Formats: sequence, structure tokens, C-alpha cells
Amino acid sequence: MMALAILISLLAHGGPGKPVVLGPRRSVNPSPTYRFVAHERGVRAAQLRFRCAFDRPRLHRCARRYRQWLAVGRHVLRVRAIDPAGRQSALTRVAVRIVRRTGPQLQKIQVGGRPFSLAEADGSVWVANFLSGTVQRLDPATNRVVTEIPVGGQPYGLAAGGGSVWVGNNGSDSVTRIDTATNRVVASIPIGDRPIGLAYDDGDGSVWVADFGDAAVTKLDAATNAVRARAVVPGEHEDVALGFGSVWIPSEEGTLRRLNPATLAVQATIPVAADPDFALVAAGSVWTTAYAGDVISRIDPATSSVAARLRVRRGLQGIAFDGRDFWAANYDESTLVRLDAASGRTLRQWATDGGPRDVLLAFGSVWLANSRAPTVARLSP
Repeated sequence: MMALAILISLLAHGGPGKPVVLGPRRSVNPSPTYRFVAHERGVRAAQLRFRCAFDRPRLHRCARRYRQWLAVGRHVLRVRAIDPAGRQSALTRVAVRIVRRTGPQLQKIQVGGRPFSLAEADGSVWVANFLSGTVQRLDPATNRVVTEIPVGGQPYGLAAGGGSVWVGNNGSDSVTRIDTATNRVVASIPIGDRPIGLAYDDGDGSVWVADFGDAAVTKLDAATNAVRARAVVPGEHEDVALGFGSVWIPSEEGTLRRLNPATLAVQATIPVAADPDFALVAAGSVWTTAYAGDVISRIDPATSSVAARLRVRRGLQGIAFDGRDFWAANYDESTLVRLDAASGRTLRQWATDGGPRDVLLAFGSVWLANSRAPTVARLSP
């Protein structure tokens, strides 16, 4: 008798209402997600089931949340709700259009090994490949490695200038000099313990080297490969930036030090966020990312103090400036991010391979070294 009463009740109120489809009607994502909602008086929502299909009248069982890969173009999603008695709702039809993604597209270029740093020189992109012990010359016209130069010693940092590419070798405590005209190693210069931060000074033809292992900062004469000056600057260093008549050295301990280039004396020690691996001179300021922090620090060179902190996601490494926005590598999230230079707000991001570390703007593109993958990424308009 109870079963009969339930059946009579179900028949009395006509079955489920026409389902509502929640989800995008236009999408660049070829696998959009949709959620189905339907109601029937006297029946709990969890008891209703759904049948659906894209682009065909015959429906199949579908979960409340439904996802399917779709080709670019127009599609029709058909959905019905079904109650416990097997009664069906009216059919819902939804038009969906998948469109091609516009704007810059990310390409992944196979280089092998583990690329750590990038530099532009003599019409090419140069790649320090930590795992293979080589420096690779990449042709931006073809996105192919055209030359691979063994340097050994876990090549880490790069700088370019004076017709050469300079390589900081993490494992051999030396800086290697490559002639870009011949692609040959022309010098190997003993420096110190893990000399991995490098910068080339066009003004006086010198190369600045910052050591991670022994805290030394060294000035090399690019004409003779001789050491001009050397000083110990406390901290573990991975980068060097030049500007405003000074040398700027970020240290993993959370400071940025300003040096006099003539004497190597420390002129200022500026507290910034945790683990500032990279420094950048741009837009009238010095900027540091912070791998273990959640800000980009802007340092005013007139006062040698932090003038602003831009709130960002943790894990940033390399950074570049295109005259309007910042481009940064988020190592932890494996993304390339475009940031508003005034606020730090993320304007757009692209997923890339593991451990993106260094960023280079060259040849109308953004280049990214993925240090936990065998790829260099290129973002082109």
C-alpha cells in the first residue's frame, strides 16, 4: 500500500522540471565544465538523475558536473532530468561555442638537460644548461639549438657583452668565456666558491661575479680576463644588477647590498623580502623578487631604501620589464606571469614546465628557462 501511495504521489506532480545548465556558453577552454540543476516537488534534488549529450539526440547518463573535450566551433548540449519513477523532464538545449585562444602563445623548445639561465648575444639566445654541462646557442628564427659548447662545472649564471658570453660554473668554481663569433671557449678563469651571479658592464668593459659559496664579489677585466678587484660581501648570492652608479647584490638572507664599483665598499644594506634571488634595474628603481616571500620590493636609489612592496604570489624567481609590465617566473607554481608594475596584480599567466627560473626579453618574445625540465619556453605575440 505504501509503494502504491508513493507512485500515486509521483504521478500527481508531473515529474522533474526542465534542467538548468550552469557553465560557459563561449569558451577558449576545449574542456569546459557544466553543472546540471533540476527540481521536482516532493523529491530531493539528490534523487534526480541526468542524461545528456553534445551534438547528438541520443542521450547518455551524465553526472551533475559534466565535462567533455570539444573541437573549436559551435556545439549543442542536450540535457534531461529523470526522477526515481523514471519520468523525464522536458529537454534543455544549450548552444556552446569553443573559440581559438587569441593573444600570445607559449611554445616549449626541447633543449635537453636542465636549463638554468638565459642571455641574448650576437643574434641568438644562449642557454646555461646545468645538467648537461654545456652552453647552448638557440636560433630564434627556428627555435632550434644550433651549437652546444661543453663548459663543464654545472653552468648556472650567464652574462653577455664584449663579443662574449660569460658563464658562472656552480661546480668548478670558475667563469668560462665563450667567443660568440667562433662558439669556442677562450678562457676559464678561477674565481671562488660557486660563482653563479654575473653581470656585464658596458661602461667600462668589466664583468661582475657574485659567489654563492664564499660570499665574494669579483670584478673582472673583460679585455684581459684579469681580476681587478675582489671583496667579501656577506651572504649567499645568485645575481648581480648594475645601475645608478652602483653594484647591487641580492642575498638569500633577505638583503640587497649596494656597492661602490670603484672600491667594492658596501654603501647600504637594505632589508627586503625573504630569499631575493634576482634583482632588476628598471623604471628608475631597483627591484627584487623574493622566492620565499610574497612581495616584489622597489628600492629608491636616491635613498637606498624600500619605497614600495607589491603583493604577489610566493615563489617568484627571474623578472624582466617590458616598459609597462613585469614578466616573472613562478618556480613553485610552474607559471610565467605578467604583472602590473604599479600594483603587482596578475594580468595573465601561462602554465609551463617545472621550475621556471630565468626570464629574458629578446627578439620580440618572452623566454623562460625551466630548471626542472628539459625545455625553454617562448611566448610570442
